[in-house]
Amino acid sequence: MSFILDVFASRQGEGLRVGEPQVFVRFGGCNLVCNYCDTPESIPEKAGFSVTLQELIERIAKLDQGVPGSVVSLTGGEPLLQIAFLEQLLPLLKKSQRRVYLETNGTLPQALERVIGHCDWVAMDIKPPSATEHDFWEAHRWFLNVGGDKIFVKMVLTGQTTEAEFLRAVNLVAGVRRDIPFILQPATDWGTAQSIPMARLVSWWGQASHCLKDVRILPQIHRLWEIP
Repeated sequence: MSFILDVFASRQGEGLRVGEPQVFVRFGGCNLVCNYCDTPESIPEKAGFSVTLQELIERIAKLDQGVPGSVVSLTGGEPLLQIAFLEQLLPLLKKSQRRVYLETNGTLPQALERVIGHCDWVAMDIKPPSATEHDFWEAHRWFLNVGGDKIFVKMVLTGQTTEAEFLRAVNLVAGVRRDIPFILQPATDWGTAQSIPMARLVSWWGQASHCLKDVRILPQIHRLWEIP
């Protein structure tokens, strides 16, 4: 049994697979409260409704018609909080020739270790103290090492993000592996978060590009398309 907010088909609006059709499973419950969170309804521990493993598999199948190679995006909230359920779900998705795209805040490396073998992509957020009021740098380092070549990094940048935080994130990623893709995602105004000035964003891209091999600026495309 798991708690989810929704299961729906749409197109990926963030990161390296942007524009790709996917089936999204939005899990309820998150261990963080970020100041730019655009899905605050996902934060409570038992947000959404309960679903059995079989019920979820059936809902996914209705949306992708069981087409081999289809992508299932596990998002939230924080999917890795429900690791026991994922340990049952992911092998079934792989057995049916589906690909797994895990979206995570990158703070639960021990949970990732239990399912990384069943993931095709891991989209990891870097959460600086200005967004969460907590320090997750060492957890992020561990997480990056567990993710191996399946992982890429996304950092949401707001007007409150400091240059020191940004450079620490860049150096953290470079210290693990310079070819990990690094996505700079400018935040839209939401909650207490404000958008980052474009001049600062471009300057930071330049600084990051000196240390990392693949740095990109990608906003949330689904907001431009006005889709879920």
